[in-house]
Amino acid sequence: MSFTFAQQLSLHASQTAADYIAACTTSPTPNRVVIGGAIAGPTSPCVLIVQRAPNERTFPNEWEIPGGHVDPGETILEAVSREIVEETGLDITHVVCEFEGFQYSSIKNGDDNGEGSRVVVTDQLNFCVRVKDTACVKLCPEEHQKYAWCDEDNIDQFKMTPPMRKVVADSLAALAACAAE
Repeated sequence: MSFTFAQQLSLHASQTAADYIAACTTSPTPNRVVIGGAIAGPTSPCVLIVQRAPNERTFPNEWEIPGGHVDPGETILEAVSREIVEETGLDITHVVCEFEGFQYSSIKNGDDNGEGSRVVVTDQLNFCVRVKDTACVKLCPEEHQKYAWCDEDNIDQFKMTPPMRKVVADSLAALAACAAE
């Protein structure tokens, strides 16, 4: 797998999730790392967003950028490439930049009596990427049901969580800034 890296990428982009967590100085320290991949569209700036499947446990039918967990031993950038392929069928040609991520907490359920439930703190790291062919989107139907190209003019048409709306807006701003350089 070969990437060309923009200067904006942080040093942790080549780390594994375990290395990233071990080096974290934020509080609370995350338990896991996920990535978001904002795919630059055929016109600029626009990004690919995908609608979650209706059977998803959290945020069914909501729109988001593709992304997911970083596997053990996998670098953060390898996870970006893998998740983009798994969720959209698109191959990354290069990573344009990293843009602002965020942290969130969720409760992982224990047994039927609630025993063993715990709070999991997750850091989401976000990257803008370019792909070989934006016309060849092939969604994973277990995870997503539709896709759309989102820009500043149509972002309000899509139902998203407030943090995801910020991620999409930030990705559009990052792409616009990169295009201006």
